[in-house]
Parts: sequence; structure tokens; C-alpha cells
Amino acid sequence: MKIDLTKEQYINLLEMNHIVDSVLGILGDIMPEKTKYKRKSEEITELEDYFISYVKDFGCEDMTEEFHGKTLLKDEIYEKLQEIMDEYDDYVFWNELEVRMGKRDFERTKTEDEEKYMKEKDGWYPERINEIYEKYRKEFEEHGVDRLEIKEKSEKT
Repeated sequence: MKIDLTKEQYINLLEMNHIVDSVLGILGDIMPEKTKYKRKSEEITELEDYFISYVKDFGCEDMTEEFHGKTLLKDEIYEKLQEIMDEYDDYVFWNELEVRMGKRDFERTKTEDEEKYMKEKDGWYPERINEIYEKYRKEFEEHGVDRLEIKEKSEKT
């Protein structure tokens, strides 16, 4: 089988491959040795090496450099891709914090009618959840984590 790619598609393929390898590599590093993520990352790294072997065919030699006898993407390309991953991580952090805190608050305050609604809708939250999410979204946009605190529960005597 042969796949024809434009130069732009080839560059996108290289970048996409590196991002996937980075994600799998991180998961492989934090999970116990010999996990599926580590193995998959190694496979993706091999695929990246294979893709890079075609840089001359696509006129992309300026994207690579030699390092210890191996052809790699240049540092500035890795840095550009890291910026994308950092933006993604930032988005995921704030979104997860908003959603988890919103669900926590909703669960603490849900009414019987809302509980009934959720049972009828296979666990879907009612519209009020969006108001709670919005409260946290605004808080984090204005203050980041500056006003987040962990409160110790005091024992009532």
C-alpha cells in the first residue's frame, strides 16, 4: 500500500506523531514498568523515526538535525509542540477543576426533584449544573487558585 501525502500533511503527521508519543511516554513513565503505555510509546517512537526518514522526500530537511548519529526534529519544533501540549494541559486542568468542584457542589445541594430527574435521564445532570460550572469558571478566570483553600473539618463536641 502506498499513501500519498502533501508536504503539509507530512509535517502534520510528524507533529501529530510526536504529540501522541509525548502523551504515551508521560503515561508510561508514571505507570509501573512495562505497561501498555510504555510499550505503545516505544512503538510510536519507532514510527516517528520511520516518518523522519522521509524528510528529504518531502523537502523538510530544515526541520531536522543530527544528534548522536540519529536524525531528530529540531529543538524549535519540539518547543512549538510543547507549547501546544502546555496549552492543552492548562485547559484540562481548569476544566477538570471546574467540573469536579461543580459536581461536588451539585451533589451536596441537589433536590429530590433533581435526583429523580437524574435517575430518569441515566445520570445526566439537570441544567442547574451549568450555573455551578459558570460560578467556578468565573472564579478561576478572575482569581486562579488564589482563593482556593483546604478547610479542615472540626469535630463538634
